[in-house]
Amino acid sequence: MPKTLKTAVATVAAVGAALGMASCSSDENKTENDKISIVASTQVWADVVDTVTDDDRVEISAIVTGNDMDPHSFEPTAKDMAKAEKADIIVVGGGGYDSWLYSAVDKGKVIHALELTEHDHDHGHEGHDHGTAEAKATEEAHDHNHGHEGHDHGHEGHNHGAAGAEENEHVWYNTSALTQVAEDTAKQIQKLNPEVKVNLDAAKQKIKALDSRIHALPEAKVAQTHPIADHILAHTHMTDVTPADYRATTLSEAEPSAAELNAMLEMVNSGEVQLLVDTPQTKTPYSTRIREAAEAKNIPVVEVNETPEKGTNFFTEFDRAISDFEKATEHIGHNH
Repeated sequence: MPKTLKTAVATVAAVGAALGMASCSSDENKTENDKISIVASTQVWADVVDTVTDDDRVEISAIVTGNDMDPHSFEPTAKDMAKAEKADIIVVGGGGYDSWLYSAVDKGKVIHALELTEHDHDHGHEGHDHGTAEAKATEEAHDHNHGHEGHDHGHEGHNHGAAGAEENEHVWYNTSALTQVAEDTAKQIQKLNPEVKVNLDAAKQKIKALDSRIHALPEAKVAQTHPIADHILAHTHMTDVTPADYRATTLSEAEPSAAELNAMLEMVNSGEVQLLVDTPQTKTPYSTRIREAAEAKNIPVVEVNETPEKGTNFFTEFDRAISDFEKATEHIGHNH
């Protein structure tokens, strides 16, 4: 099991003490020349904010950048937290994923996709709701607004019900969540300084284009080495056939048992899996074995990352992942 955020929480507590946990809430309004400082937990959310405004009076930065480490085990430095404390707006995913950031700052300046729950993966998800009500509300808004009538629940095997899918903290692959965060950020920027230019329509158009392609993905039986793509699969015709016990264990960031790993390998080797989703960023010996088994059976592998590599915009990464799903499912179609 990867090193969890327990140490990070202790770090945050220490930093909070050092800073006196002073409430540094931003002024209600900035003067025309004041910069608005926005700090995002990861590059993903910084790139979402960047689609909303390119005004020079807004400074956007991310704490976790690049994809050479596992964000689940990230530990912020005192410098990171001091930067966050001074920010006017903080943007996070929520649901425990980036609690190392939002647990130590004024919640009034935090924009989030899921509820600001604490990280509790070490306890088998007991009491870990990941903001289910908020996530479901987001999903319902998505299902009623995207205009794909009859698409959402009318397909047998159309995977809306994978265990814990609506609670999955990888919420940046949920286009409704991206839209919500873009809207909330635009409102907060305008509240701080009405003179700052925002372009919410441009952000929404970019997100809608991705959403349309997700809904067009055809039927396929998919397994995931790490349940990162739930929010993509839930709005496709695809079915997640990952064994339930393996899925529950990896969703809680624990290491699967030998029996759980064998069940996954048997499913891959049986030919039941048509496409494998892998996350190199959270690579482990067991995920490597599963991927190698899939490749030996000529099963297409789609890589879906936690964060984009340095120098790559999240929307470029999201676009690449969808393109890979499109190519993989086309390959499946040609072989059946």
